[in-house]
Amino acid sequence: MRKAILLSLIDQALLSGFSLALNLLLLAHVSSQQFGLFTYALTVLLILTSLHNAMIATPIGVGLPGRPAESQAATLANLLTMDHVLRTAVVPMVLGLCAVTSGDWVFALAAASLCATGLWRETQRAVAFTLLRPHRALAIDALAVALSGAAIAAFWTILDPVKAMLFGVSLGNAVAVLLAAGSHALARLGAALAAYRTVWTESRWTLTGAVTTEAQYRGYVFVVEALRGGTVLGEIQAGRVLMGPMPLLASAWGRIARPAMTRAVVEGDVPRARRILWQGTAGVLGLSLVYLAALAIAWRWIEPALFHGRYPDIAMLSAAWGLATVVSMAQMCLGYYLQAARLFRQLAFVSVGASAVSLVALSGLSAAVPPIYAIWAVTAGETVALLWSAVLIARARRSAGRLSLVPAS
Repeated sequence: MRKAILLSLIDQALLSGFSLALNLLLLAHVSSQQFGLFTYALTVLLILTSLHNAMIATPIGVGLPGRPAESQAATLANLLTMDHVLRTAVVPMVLGLCAVTSGDWVFALAAASLCATGLWRETQRAVAFTLLRPHRALAIDALAVALSGAAIAAFWTILDPVKAMLFGVSLGNAVAVLLAAGSHALARLGAALAAYRTVWTESRWTLTGAVTTEAQYRGYVFVVEALRGGTVLGEIQAGRVLMGPMPLLASAWGRIARPAMTRAVVEGDVPRARRILWQGTAGVLGLSLVYLAALAIAWRWIEPALFHGRYPDIAMLSAAWGLATVVSMAQMCLGYYLQAARLFRQLAFVSVGASAVSLVALSGLSAAVPPIYAIWAVTAGETVALLWSAVLIARARRSAGRLSLVPAS
């Protein structure tokens, strides 16, 4: 497991570094309004990734480990077929949304391409990690980064920077999956739809949680855009740029830990699942605090080199995002355990409550409050989710002998 986690961390570091490089490149070449447009497209992808995770990646992550090989193969074939259906449905929705928002059909096409290919790559990564093949996931992502970089350089000569990046990453994702993902059997559409009805009894709760989590943690993008405009959104997002690597650290751990905790729960070894949780959470938070300390020490050099004095409140915005991200990462780790324990319904209610807190708080942006208020509203919801998840795990501990038999609904 340690080797798998190490490869997952390397993979996530690669993706995080590439994402950070793209953001820094844009910050140096485009206006706040253009950066806000790029952020909008990326936010749509992140929201769809969360929903896709609930409907496809999580069923893969908790439905395969600890099961017989034949059962694994059948489940995977059904889920991969449903993945194709979901990605096909995404394209016209994103195309219409981004066209209406921006009034630019080329931008909308670039955003739709990014979403379709990004979800495709995420599915193949989920399969690789669940089947304990992290080297394959690393190969997919390394190819995607290399090919995306080359494609962006080519598109940069004929398109504006934002569109060049969106189309470049789309092309890199697609070619990387085709070259490195390997082949998996697909089920007939009718059989896949019938089989997914059983999966739906759990994934409906995961989807509920995903929808409300996105409303909580990314809904501020749409609220700020609507109430304060793209320029203010660009300023707020600029403060978040340097926090990008931190959530990816939790995701890297979770991709390996969730299947491992699921196997432990299926085998009735709940104490082993809990050890994985607490050791991993401590490691993830420890590394994140080291990262934040390094940023604080180097800030006197980072600010002039990266932001060039264009964002007067960037230090406070970055510090606020740092706190929000640490709280979010802790909750993410606890959430992976609750998913492994198949407490999907309970976890969905956590997300509903937390998102309600954030959205009520975000309504305060209609008043004359500073932009940093949006970050505090997000943090309030994340804090509620963290405390609520901790309570659920404490209750589960008192009934640990029944944990592996918790019903899905």
